[in-house]
Amino acid sequence: MASKRIFPVLRLLLPGADRERDSYGVRVKSLRDLYIKVLGISESSTEARKLSGYDEETGGGGASSSEDFADRVFRLMQGRCPPEGSLTVWEVNERLDAIGGHYVNGERRRIGEELERLVGGMSQVDQKWLIRILLKNLRLGMSLGKILGVYHAKAGQLYDRFSNLSKVCEVVESGEGLEELGEGGGSVELFHPVKPMLCQRVDLKLVDGMLKRDEYWLETKMDGERFQIHKDGVVFKYFSRNSYEYSEVFGVNRNQVGSTLTPFLADLLASNVQSVILDGEMMVFDKVALIYRDKSENTDVKAVKSDNPTLRPCFCVYDVLFLNGKSLIAVPYAERIRLLGTLIKPKVGVLTTCKRIKVESSEHLVELLNQAIDTHQEGVVIKKQDSTYSPNERNAGWYKIKPDYIDNLVSDFDLLIMGGFYNAKRSFVNTYLVGVLDKSTEDTFLAVTKVGIGLSVDQWRTLNTSLRPHWREVTFRREGRSKISEEPPGLRWGQTAPDVWIPPNHSIVLQLKGSELVRSSSFATSYTIRFPRITAIRSDKDFKDVCTSDEFARLCSANTTVAKLAKRHVTAADLLPTSGTTSRKRKQISPLKSRQRSAPPLPQPEEDAPPPLDDICSGLDFCVLSTAKGAPSIRELETVIRRHGGRTVKNPGPKTYAVIAGERTFLVSRIIETRRHNVATVEWVLRTLGGPQPRTNLPDFTPNDLLAATDELREQLAERFDRIGDSLTEPITGPDEMRALLKQMNVAESLSARELRTGQREILGVGSSLRMFRGLVARLYEDNLKGEDGDVARYRARFGMLKFVRNGGGWVGEEEEDAGGTHVFVVENGALDRERLREWVDGRGFGQAKVVRLEWIQASLSGKRLCEEQLYSII
Repeated sequence: MASKRIFPVLRLLLPGADRERDSYGVRVKSLRDLYIKVLGISESSTEARKLSGYDEETGGGGASSSEDFADRVFRLMQGRCPPEGSLTVWEVNERLDAIGGHYVNGERRRIGEELERLVGGMSQVDQKWLIRILLKNLRLGMSLGKILGVYHAKAGQLYDRFSNLSKVCEVVESGEGLEELGEGGGSVELFHPVKPMLCQRVDLKLVDGMLKRDEYWLETKMDGERFQIHKDGVVFKYFSRNSYEYSEVFGVNRNQVGSTLTPFLADLLASNVQSVILDGEMMVFDKVALIYRDKSENTDVKAVKSDNPTLRPCFCVYDVLFLNGKSLIAVPYAERIRLLGTLIKPKVGVLTTCKRIKVESSEHLVELLNQAIDTHQEGVVIKKQDSTYSPNERNAGWYKIKPDYIDNLVSDFDLLIMGGFYNAKRSFVNTYLVGVLDKSTEDTFLAVTKVGIGLSVDQWRTLNTSLRPHWREVTFRREGRSKISEEPPGLRWGQTAPDVWIPPNHSIVLQLKGSELVRSSSFATSYTIRFPRITAIRSDKDFKDVCTSDEFARLCSANTTVAKLAKRHVTAADLLPTSGTTSRKRKQISPLKSRQRSAPPLPQPEEDAPPPLDDICSGLDFCVLSTAKGAPSIRELETVIRRHGGRTVKNPGPKTYAVIAGERTFLVSRIIETRRHNVATVEWVLRTLGGPQPRTNLPDFTPNDLLAATDELREQLAERFDRIGDSLTEPITGPDEMRALLKQMNVAESLSARELRTGQREILGVGSSLRMFRGLVARLYEDNLKGEDGDVARYRARFGMLKFVRNGGGWVGEEEEDAGGTHVFVVENGALDRERLREWVDGRGFGQAKVVRLEWIQASLSGKRLCEEQLYSII
């Protein structure tokens, strides 16, 4: 019965995932008004101003930019409510159900009454979490999947299939269907929305190898909203990709007045279809122009009314997941689409299927891609013929190809950084406002778009460091109830005002790429870039050497709502791996380097490539960084790899299959330390790929083949090999393998803390908590426990630390300034200053430690396992 008891808790921990409860209709403003009423304070009082985030001392926003409304209420309610609440989890859920019901019935007054009753029975801490539950943002720093994973390892997969917390608990309790999950099995159920299967972005240069290994079907990529239709008898239900229901909009049945789709669609399903789940795209169809409207044209399919003379919804079917009581997600894709063809009768503008064709070869794919470009399609999707339907999975056999994914196929833009937008905590700029140069108005820059993706963490840090001294705060003025930004001379950003701006002569040029241009009134230009991303930092360019407004306007010269950016056709060369000596991408230049660069050396012609032996490495990238003494040269090793269909690159990237190394150079050592790449030995290349004979497959790595491995590969190897590299399933093949294994053994080696804990569980049992904190080092924060009033609390805290030490933990004393460690324990009380705590932690070498409430120790001991620190986090 544990699952039934956990459901009331889960729906409070995951309020955004609870589909059984209606919206509360509560916002920050209504909660602020409630607390002003409950406390009996004036609208103009200091307390009311603090509730709005106004700091009396600075005359501006609150002292902590990471503070939310719940934090402000928490501070205000200190000493004004009982120290402990009287409500149970069950009672809180009952009240929240009532609030949801009052909102549906339009009873605003009764919502306020329920909230008053809730607040009256809660402590200071209770009210903080109640507010976050009502606003559906608990700020736990944990994803839905992570929290569900604490409950049960397969709870996340269950939620992907049913989008229903209650159903997840029911399945976990009964155990029915759990074994099939993750093995291509499992099922879906009618009227429980399925998280849709997703498409993975694929590099076109890998597609040739994919087509040689598997058979694929190509579908046109539609630009609408992902939806599912569930039908049972005469009842229809419609669910969005995020599992929200819109059945009342499209029609629960064919006779519903004002419905926009079901009356036209009901007769287009075959007579033998009693129950079905269809996956597809909900499009907006223009009945006059007889075309589909793009999603970027500000046409919300859910807002189209039944009496609209021009527009109506049209459902484009991709897949069938359920038919007449039977789940089909474990059926191969090719069989599902064959079955789909027998279930519907397409009708223009109401119900249709996407264009689907089997890909015969790489040349055929090039032809199909160019057809999509010529007809201004968003792109194409290729789906593996034998792929099953994997809810919410992106790497499961479906791949998307868009023109902007292909090098030099779409126009790119060199744009100047005009301003920036802070992150939620206002600790750094994480999005830039970029624009073009208008030479007709005395060198004014016009904002085009906002961009916040495309750079690595190090590049963001370097760029922000370079720009930080030159940022200037944007000023605003009041015009009635509106707040208008002041645009500095030479900068025009339209309706999208940044938080900070920068003088153009101190700025940096970014190279951007996007999928298309769309009409927009949000910026200073009439078009903006859809899905923009940064592809390079062009600090070699002067601030005036950017795209001009005239050049930008020429790309929009078609005067349509959407302008495509493809400037040529795809060719066979786009599918070929690039040479290991050159790179098709423009090198990203650090903004701290000089703007003057010498010309790059001309590429040297390569010798004639040797004939290929086989394609076992097709689609894989290798980076040979060094060789071993007496082994072939780097160039010779690269030739060996290319003879088996592999591609060699000069620098390892996210798609590199393996880095090859012999001598441990400085660069090799750095790459090994990061563990972001699989680093294989030169001996592995010679043993696996050497010799004149073709091979049928590329063998898997063994531990002795590797100098370093990613976390994913280490987990896989741990299931097949012991710690010295001896296979758990395969016998030793000869004396050479035995000698290699013996060299790996070190009898004097001590066990790690993790291995000790694992051994403890195996010997003493899972329920044993003996020495459970072994390997953890912690410090007790005592600044908020000083003074006469804090003596008792300090002694209790130190007693808790003694429990930590007694069970294997290490306690760092006050005098040990640079000891480092894994945890900082804090007693949460009214004297706790979180900003001071954060400074204290950073200043004592504990920047990477987990800062948690002291209760974590007792909770771990009681549960006989280490609890999740995020649930006890302080900062």
